[in-house]
Order: sequence, then structure tokens, then C-alpha cells
Amino acid sequence: MFSGIDEVDWASMEHAYGPADDVPELLRGLASDDPAEREAALDGMYGAVHHQGDVYACTLACIPFLFELAVDPGVQDRGSVVELLTSIGGFDLDEDDEAEIDEDEIEGAANYAMAAAAVTAGAGVF
Repeated sequence: MFSGIDEVDWASMEHAYGPADDVPELLRGLASDDPAEREAALDGMYGAVHHQGDVYACTLACIPFLFELAVDPGVQDRGSVVELLTSIGGFDLDEDDEAEIDEDEIEGAANYAMAAAAVTAGAGVF
């Protein structure tokens, strides 16, 4: 499981609380047999990687690994992983009615669009 996870340059990406070098451990925690570890990992994913619905570069990098978790029958709490995936891919880009959009918002909108496309492309596994 998680083939290629260590090849991703997580430290070059950020999430809500700084460098995303902790993300592989969160992903591995989602696959843990320990319910407390799974819960802590899921909290970390929502708290940092998908903080308040934001989609960062590290969020996008997580999508293939989240799909691996979602389709593995040995993973407990797969429903929580599917909920996370649908949350990542389900942002409404039409929600922002501002007339002017700054550069950060453009990058954010691009991340949301890429997340929606990636999750939609893999949705057949649910």
C-alpha cells in the first residue's frame, strides 16, 4: 500500500500549519488497526491537509493514496476516507461571488478544480 508515497516531496508543500512533511504519517494512520490512531489521523487530515475545506498542493498529492485506502477491504473506517475524498472533491467553485479575485484565490480555485477532477475520475471505485 502507498506505493510512491516516499517519492513525493511532501516537505516542499504546505498545509494549514506549515510544511506537509507529516502527511505520509497521517495517511498511514488512516490504515492503522488502532481506532485511536485512525481517528487522530483523520482529525489531522481535516485539521491541516483539508483545513476548513481548503485544498492545498499536499491535499491533491493525497488523493491517489486516499483512493488506495478507500478500495482496500482490509482498511477499517473506509467510509470516513470516502467522506474525506468527497469533501476534497466537492467544493463549489461558484460559491465566491466576488467581482475581483486575487492571485491566491486563482491558485486556490485551480487546486479545487484539480481536486474535483481527480476525485470524479476515481469515483467509480465507490
